[in-house]
Parts: sequence; structure tokens; C-alpha cells
Amino acid sequence: MKARGFTLVEIVIAIAISSIVVIFAAMFIGAPLGAYAAQSRRAELVADASSIWPRMEEDLRRALPNSLRELRNGNFVVIEMLRVDDVARHVTPPALLFTTVGAYSGAPRYLSVNNLGTPGRDAYTLTESMVAATIGRGPGVSGVYQITANPAPVLTAGASPRNRLYFVEGPVTYLCDEGAGTLRRYANYTIAPLQAARATPPALAAAVAAGGGTIELIAQGLSGCNFAVSPLPPPAADGNQSQTAAVRLTTTRNGDSVTLLHSAQAEYVP
Repeated sequence: MKARGFTLVEIVIAIAISSIVVIFAAMFIGAPLGAYAAQSRRAELVADASSIWPRMEEDLRRALPNSLRELRNGNFVVIEMLRVDDVARHVTPPALLFTTVGAYSGAPRYLSVNNLGTPGRDAYTLTESMVAATIGRGPGVSGVYQITANPAPVLTAGASPRNRLYFVEGPVTYLCDEGAGTLRRYANYTIAPLQAARATPPALAAAVAAGGGTIELIAQGLSGCNFAVSPLPPPAADGNQSQTAAVRLTTTRNGDSVTLLHSAQAEYVP
């Protein structure tokens, strides 16, 4: 009895059928794997953008009343604020006699009263509603503490409508470089009245070096940024509304793009 093998035609047909089965199997397996990989990439993008916000939100909420300001300078997008360290209520302005609100500690470099961010009441000028000083606190009498400042502050913006005095730690700027895809935080640099003087990395780096501040790389891989700040109050107002900042951050990787929108309202008013 002769043994019978496969003919060439049968082998070709078997290979063709096997190839079709493999292709369909790859399609059914590849689609879920591709979707999982895409979802993982997008999750990483969202995580990258989301990790930026908690740090920014803390600074924005602790901003001195009416000190938030933003500017776009080509590929550089910046938002600046004066960060509050503590708050007190003054009793008899302009004398430096205040009741404390909460625990006060540290040595802020600035005192601010009644800042509206408008001409004549602009903390960034360091002559009207905020001054630099070495600050201390004396012994308390009946819940009232003597706050000392050297030199003695001369604040021309007038008393706060709510008797509030702010101890300011210093300025903070977040600069997004859309060309480099980076976001950096600059803190405790020398203050400038015009934000345009603090709207580039070299200018901020020089100001940080002069003021003994810090520079931190907060994020990389950003493809777009935008900051928007609510308008300042009109000159006749007492700044009853606190400022709000809106932040838009876009990250892009391997063709995927994620845009996150956030907003924060400053906790303080004059």
C-alpha cells in the first residue's frame, strides 16, 4: 500500500487558511492592546498636567488681594502674584498695633494694607500699599500684640476697610515656555512695578539671583499654556471681590494631546 502525502496545492491552501486565521486573531487581539496602550498614554498625559495644579492652586489661593497679574510675551506666558504668609487685623492705624488672627510665625519681608492693584494702591510699587521691612512681634496685652517693623512703614493707600494687614512672603511667578515646553516657578525675587520686566527667563533669573530666591522646574512636555486673571476693581471700589485665575495647560506626547482647565479664587480681600 502506497503512503499518500500532501500535494503542493493542499499545502498552499493550508498556508493561506492559516494566514487568514492569524490575521483575524491579530486584529481581534491587536485592537484591545492598542486601545489599552492609547489609554495608558492619555492617562500619563493627564497625570502630568494634573500634577502641576496643586502647587499652582496653593500659591493662587494665598495671593495678596489684587496682586494677581498675567502676561503673554511671545512664547512666554507668565502669571505673577504676591504670596501671603499671614494675616492680622489692625486696631489703630497707622500705629503698628494689631490683633492676631491664627498662629503667626516667621519673618515675612513685606507689610501690605488695602492693596487694590490700581494707581495709588499698587503693592508692586513698594511705596503705596506695601513696603519692605524687618518684622517682629512684641509681648501681648489683653489679646493685642505690638508688631514692630524696621524701617517704620509709610503706607499711602489708606486703611483697610476690614482692618486687615497682610504679611507678605514675597513674589511668585509661574513662567510657561511654550517653545521649550517647560513650566518653572520663580519665588522671592526682587519686585518690579511692571510685569513686563519679569516676563522672560533671563530677567527672572537675574531678579532671583539679586533677591536670593529660588527657581523650580515644575513640568516638561507642555505644548500650550494660557493664564487669565479677573479684572481689578474700579478705583472707587473697596475691592470687595477677590480675584480669580483660570489656567489652561496642554500636554502632547506621541500624537496624543490633553488639555486641562482649572480655576482658583484668591482667599483674601482688602
